[in-house]
Amino acid sequence: MGELKVVAMDMDGTLLTASQDILPYTRKVLMQLQQQGVSLLLASGRDIDSLQKIGQKLNLSDYPQSGYICLNGLEIYDSLGNQLHQEEKLQFKDAAILADMAKTYHIDMILFFKNSLYIMDFGQTGITEHHFMTSTKYKVQDIKEIPLSEFEDLRKVAFVQKASILNEILPTLQQTAHQQFDLCKVEPDWVEINPYGSHKGAALQKYASIKNISIDHIIAFGNGENDIEMLKIAGKGIAMGNSFENVKYVADDICEDNEHEGIGLYLQEYLKKQISE
Repeated sequence: MGELKVVAMDMDGTLLTASQDILPYTRKVLMQLQQQGVSLLLASGRDIDSLQKIGQKLNLSDYPQSGYICLNGLEIYDSLGNQLHQEEKLQFKDAAILADMAKTYHIDMILFFKNSLYIMDFGQTGITEHHFMTSTKYKVQDIKEIPLSEFEDLRKVAFVQKASILNEILPTLQQTAHQQFDLCKVEPDWVEINPYGSHKGAALQKYASIKNISIDHIIAFGNGENDIEMLKIAGKGIAMGNSFENVKYVADDICEDNEHEGIGLYLQEYLKKQISE
């Protein structure tokens, strides 16, 4: 890997702790890097509004080269929130296929739209009681109950079920969805779905080409299956200590977990080595 120019990071389970904080030492290291001209790229399944709130904690808007990869790679934004690139999103017809899969395999399905979300609780996991307290949410049993106008901006779809059940059925789901959807386990009980071939790795390459930066100068951190392509494509891909085993397997290196300053400690050590070389 050449000179460090970009640090790309997943959010939940990577940069953020379970209580949604950026730990102080990691924040300090990231702020110093930005001041030295290194760009930060926040890469997540979240939308731009949610990501910008985290970006504010790192003063991202002060650094034009920094930016955001949103919705697992469907959208790329600059540090001020201007859109640089957008992929084709899931449509109503896709959601109908996924709803059939969810019903067949008894999985809860969540459809995230711009201002609301719809939950189909075929898995009866109780997801509605514990998550998304701030979003307007509706329960439906049939995809046709959702107004068609909502599908002009379907941001993402998630499947939710107990980890033990998901582990058992996920290979079958992935086979069923082959070359139509990418299904990635983000948490043990949570799978996010994108159009096939749209992922953080492809978005990272696109960002590098827009900003005219070689991919070799990018270090990426992640912990979930939706980070695998990004870790593989980056000049150096680092799995968090709390990552799934298949994520650790593809990474170039492993750092401390997200509750123990993993990113900050790794970057500090990495930069020390670079200087001594």
